[in-house]
Amino acid sequence: MLFRKKVKTDDEISAEDLFADEEDERTEETPEKGARQIVLPIILQFLLIVFVWLQAPAAVMKYLYCLVPLLLSTAFIGTWVYNRDGDMKLFSSIACLISIGIALQLTIDEVYATFTVFQPLKYAAGLGIAIVFTGLFTLAKKLLNRPEAVYVSLVLAAAVYILLYFKGYDPNGMGTNAWVKIGPFTAQLTDAAKVAAVLFYSSLFAPGQRLSETRILVISTVFFILNLAGSLMIHELGSFFILYFLHLSILFIFMEKGTKKRFYLLTIAGATVLALGTCYGLYHIMKPMADAGQLNSVLAALWPYVRKVYLRFSITANIYSDPYGAGYQLLQGKKALWVAGLFGNRVNFNAIPVVESDMAFIALMNSFGMLMGFAALYFFLRIMMSGSELALEKMHTSRAQAVAVYCMTVLICAQAAVVILGSCNLIPLAGLPIPYLSRGGTYQTIVLCFSGLLLYLSGSERGESDE
Repeated sequence: MLFRKKVKTDDEISAEDLFADEEDERTEETPEKGARQIVLPIILQFLLIVFVWLQAPAAVMKYLYCLVPLLLSTAFIGTWVYNRDGDMKLFSSIACLISIGIALQLTIDEVYATFTVFQPLKYAAGLGIAIVFTGLFTLAKKLLNRPEAVYVSLVLAAAVYILLYFKGYDPNGMGTNAWVKIGPFTAQLTDAAKVAAVLFYSSLFAPGQRLSETRILVISTVFFILNLAGSLMIHELGSFFILYFLHLSILFIFMEKGTKKRFYLLTIAGATVLALGTCYGLYHIMKPMADAGQLNSVLAALWPYVRKVYLRFSITANIYSDPYGAGYQLLQGKKALWVAGLFGNRVNFNAIPVVESDMAFIALMNSFGMLMGFAALYFFLRIMMSGSELALEKMHTSRAQAVAVYCMTVLICAQAAVVILGSCNLIPLAGLPIPYLSRGGTYQTIVLCFSGLLLYLSGSERGESDE
């Protein structure tokens, strides 16, 4: 008698079978391929010596001082991720972007006019905080299932905005009170609202909550309005734009299909279009009154928001309408792209405003060339793909962690996309730092914390349920 292996039909294939197939594909990766993902950022770190030398010879020694700890941390963390069977492509992409960012910021200090000086020690401190933050998550991840976790996140976000409203200040003179001073240190607390968002949405969809569709919509709307009101109070709409996209995408992906969900999302989309149209119309009505100094108290309070929204969109559509005012930053960025070349500009063009933060991607293209710029885009795309795959895997074991992975991936990749497209004048410029590449101790520390959690969750515990 011949025994044949039974082949399952399409109808007999279960979700467990599909998940097993995903695991099999992941384990098929040979040790050599995983090890190469550690070698790749190390090779790039040595290659960046040439790029820094070509654009800023004076910055080479500073980069060499950073190179030894950079190599050691890359080897140590890469080995840790590798031993835990983590996502090595995710690690490699993060390590490469961190290396590019450090080399770029050291070059910026020598070539461009900046308000601050890049301090590698702050970056090292941020890495240490990220390691501690990742360790704390391993102890506190089960707390996401507790019913009070949602409300604790709401209180945390409210506390951030209240503190910024009363104690916040603007060190750059841009009209955004998003910073607080703690002794000799300055922290941008709006980034803490992003941490609160990760905690809020992951706990909101945790199985332990057992919330109805209506209650999810009500509670999430309260959080949404809280972030909107707080952003308006401190005049910071750039971060809210990211949280806005996160809110809609979370509900669209993780909520069950239903009429209430569909109506809610359409209502938010319609209200957004209406609000933008209203700002456009009010600008033309209020501008003559503002020029004449005839705005009453209510209109005077409304005018900065109307003007800011109008200028963001109108300047994007025509940067030449105000080339020495609102359009100057984008126009200089456009010039920098024209002369970038494959390996960086050779005409000594360096007049790019806010190059260390908002325009860091333009500085990357201008300093290291379009090839390095496209490489950075690939690494961001790889992070997005790895994060999406990890969130899908986590849905089989821990929905709260799946939502957390998705939130962190969106907060990294969506902000990168918004900043890159905005600085290239394809969408309105949001005035935000770009993950890994921009300067900024608080924000980059948050990014490193998110990166550490993604690497940890991609490791050997991904098949274990904590629910």
